[in-house]
Amino acid sequence: MKRKNIVAVIGRPNVGKSTLFNALAGKDISIVKDTPGITRDRIYQDVEWLNQSFTLIDTGGIEPDSKDIILSQMREQAE
Repeated sequence: MKRKNIVAVIGRPNVGKSTLFNALAGKDISIVKDTPGITRDRIYQDVEWLNQSFTLIDTGGIEPDSKDIILSQMREQAE
């Protein structure tokens, strides 16, 4: 049985990761706001795009120099 590919959307806060996630998912799943830090937990969605099936993951923004404990933990998970 072939395993489904996994694609994670990662990047700095407030650059449109959740907007891209929703567009690829074809529906509004992730909350989109102009306030940084809205997405804290990973959000998973099975997606088909250009005849390819995969699991898409929306992630919270990663701020490389942040001392915030939650942001630090998110950064560690991404690494």
